[in-house]
Amino acid sequence: MSAEAPNAAFEYVSEVYEAIDSMDEQRLALFLSENCTFVYANNDPVTGRENIAESSKSFMALIAGIRHQLLDVWAIDNVIVSRIDVTYTRKDGSTLTVPAVTVWRVRDGRIDDYRIYIDVAPLFAY
Repeated sequence: MSAEAPNAAFEYVSEVYEAIDSMDEQRLALFLSENCTFVYANNDPVTGRENIAESSKSFMALIAGIRHQLLDVWAIDNVIVSRIDVTYTRKDGSTLTVPAVTVWRVRDGRIDDYRIYIDVAPLFAY
């Protein structure tokens, strides 16, 4: 792998997280393949760009804000793995930061399989 590949993966991942942090599900959808599979934490898989956008919109309605701090990115062939800290802002203004890992399979420049490994139980446990 060339030295440019990790930088390109880091930039791509950063762009995706910027889209998510905007809380605009349509910005996220631009990064997804038409038939993408999305699994968030221990939820059932969601299939299809529009279904994922709708699922994202529903989740974002439950919170006041979200911010991703990108810690590490690894790119191997068509797989990108990132380690992040996610800070959620609740509707009451309080925040919670939790660690997470995402695994993406990328096809033709778009995420085709999107897995988020995170424990969000504390987000709604207060």
